[in-house]
Amino acid sequence: MIFSSEDDAPIALELLPDWGARFGRAAGRLELEIGSGHGGFALAYAKAFPERALVAIEQRKKFAAMVAAKAEKRALPNLLVLCGDARLLAPRLFPAGGLAAIHVHFPDPWWKRRHHRRRLVDDRMSTLLLGLLAPGGLLDFRTDVERYALEAVARLEEAGFANEAGPGRFAEPPPDEIPSTRERRYLATGQPVWRLRLRKP
Repeated sequence: MIFSSEDDAPIALELLPDWGARFGRAAGRLELEIGSGHGGFALAYAKAFPERALVAIEQRKKFAAMVAAKAEKRALPNLLVLCGDARLLAPRLFPAGGLAAIHVHFPDPWWKRRHHRRRLVDDRMSTLLLGLLAPGGLLDFRTDVERYALEAVARLEEAGFANEAGPGRFAEPPPDEIPSTRERRYLATGQPVWRLRLRKP
């Protein structure tokens, strides 16, 4: 199922979705992926961790519909695909401290200065991500652009995240890491990927 939201209206706490009704016991560990793309990560992650609930938000309707159809075909009840802008949807869908993990893989760095407001990792979004995570919650960030990685680690640490690898350092992939569609290509060709594993204190 796909839901879409275009406006920026606030939502009352009692109107937030009942994730327990939607996911059952898996809602006890609710996670978010921002920008699911072709769905390589979301589909594989939901299959590998059926005890976790994953909400994947994708802004492009074509991709969101494709991933949703695959999730239904593969019988993955712990995966829900939403279509919309995560900057608008996330605070209207999840309470503060309600997420165990947030996955952000290969966001567009929007290099031109006039496009910086579109960046996913800006001051406003960094604060939002921190607020949505439960204490100890994980921000799993990956990019193939070194400059963007360096800017992201500085900005996210300044926002209050604790870096598992140490201040300013990038992480090694954990043994159970699930690669995205794009990352699988990089792993095959040896192209570097910069990873951050950050925690809410």
